[in-house]
Amino acid sequence: MDLSMTDFSFFGSYMSLSYKKDISDETGYLCLKSLHGISKSRMESLKIVPVYKGLPETDWTVTTSYVSISLQSEHGSIEITFSEPDRFLLKGKGRDYGILIDTSPIYNFEYSYLLGTEDMPFCIVNSYKNLSRYLIYTPEGELRLDQQIQIDTSGSCKASDNHSAITVKSGSDGVFLAVIEDIPTHSLLPDRTMPDFQSVLSENNEKFSAFVNAFPSPLAPYKEMLAPAAYVLWSATVNAQGNLCFPAVYASTNMFPGVWSWDHCFMAAALNKGHHELAFQQMAVIFSHQDQFGQIPGSVSDSTIRWNFCKPPVHGYILSRMIQDNNFTDSELHQIYEWISRQTDYYLKYKDSDGDGICEYWHGNDSGQDNSTVFAGQVPVESPDLTAYLIKNMELLQDLAKRLGNFKAECLWKEKAEKLTEEFLDVFIEDGIPTAREAFTKKPIHSRSLMPFLSLILGKRLPEDIRSKMLAILKKDFLTEWGLATEAPKSPLYQEDSYWRGAVWAPVTMLFYEALKDCGEHSLARKIAEQFCTMVSKYGFFENFSAKTGRGLRDKPFSWTAAVFLYLSGRLSEKK
Repeated sequence: MDLSMTDFSFFGSYMSLSYKKDISDETGYLCLKSLHGISKSRMESLKIVPVYKGLPETDWTVTTSYVSISLQSEHGSIEITFSEPDRFLLKGKGRDYGILIDTSPIYNFEYSYLLGTEDMPFCIVNSYKNLSRYLIYTPEGELRLDQQIQIDTSGSCKASDNHSAITVKSGSDGVFLAVIEDIPTHSLLPDRTMPDFQSVLSENNEKFSAFVNAFPSPLAPYKEMLAPAAYVLWSATVNAQGNLCFPAVYASTNMFPGVWSWDHCFMAAALNKGHHELAFQQMAVIFSHQDQFGQIPGSVSDSTIRWNFCKPPVHGYILSRMIQDNNFTDSELHQIYEWISRQTDYYLKYKDSDGDGICEYWHGNDSGQDNSTVFAGQVPVESPDLTAYLIKNMELLQDLAKRLGNFKAECLWKEKAEKLTEEFLDVFIEDGIPTAREAFTKKPIHSRSLMPFLSLILGKRLPEDIRSKMLAILKKDFLTEWGLATEAPKSPLYQEDSYWRGAVWAPVTMLFYEALKDCGEHSLARKIAEQFCTMVSKYGFFENFSAKTGRGLRDKPFSWTAAVFLYLSGRLSEKK
């Protein structure tokens, strides 16, 4: 595993480690990041480097497995693993060998506390820059705190050039064991009764192997990517805390410490077959914050809830697939019915501001495809995909009502779905295909975006001539060697790396895979699934990919990319 590409973390942890280089002198170091949502703008907490005779080592190598990091130089070695989600251990060997932990203070009151006694000292790092705190101590070896603090007599929050670093070095036996623990409040006392390091490693290997082996086994071309993909989800999962009522798979450990309210659907879909409880929790972690109107927040982390955007209501469509794949209890089905009925009612009542029966995206971010060219002109926008999602919500509600023996609700949702389908065909079809329009003027938006074509999820509800024309345009204008581009490559607004104006994205690929199957286009569905899995196998789990070269773009690694790989590679291994 490449630590510069994929952060090292542990299931449930709010800490991750990555390998970085100092810009000034290219010196390598391990960077401890805080994954608490409030840290999003400044995640780096500590810098960790090996030291020999008190001086930083410049010539050392780092190797990483799924459960440990190993640092090696001519003077000694260090092995790192988690003993608990909120605690990791650093076991070092070598005379006069150790580690330097630079706390990188920014503010004038941001410094560490040396506590305990002279023979059993410990430190608490008050990392105010990301509102995190760490307990650091040494069950074996020696600990020292070096600080230079300039007290600001004005008591301001100004930045300063304070220095604060903790040095840990081996004892007389040439061994040290350091503990770094993420603590929830201001203080905590050390627990110096440490488990055996090798036993911890063995137990962690067993836990991760069990997590991986629960996923469907992919075909041979993609088998080597099963463990790396599973690790992305494993390492991005944080425990229930604060606003998170359940364990949650974060969007990424790199730039997006939080759960976005359509990302979580794809994590849930990937986890459903092997980790059903965790999959259901991914839906619950967002819907537990559904408000009195039925809206769900745009994103949630342990410390932050954002209501500015809604994200698209893909939930019914994804949940319908999950229910087909696995046995849900009556209690779960009742809960899903409550979530999706309230969400659907919210859209119908509050997102149709002009009362014409067609719901609106008020901002590009509401669609999930933030800067799609559909939003290049006036907003709000009435886009075919939003109405299609709501129809699929209604189909799911009809099915759930039938399963739960509620005949009246079954008929109600069936009638609503049929009526909204008629309205869809009446207002959106322009030149034989679904076309977005401006909400105020009702003028068609002649975009070359892929987004309106997501209404293909309606499957056989679309007349055959409309489906045929949509499929022909998909193949001719959007299908590339690497999958479906989100803006037609020949469009004047296409850009290779401009987010939703051309890149290939995981969630869109999965939605079209299922939509194409619904339309009976199994060969094309399999083709885009194979294209995606091949691209990911070659370039990794990036946030998105170039439609022209397949190379990864933006954040890495990204959870929904790994999730969609697991989902599609599992489907490809099934009998045709």
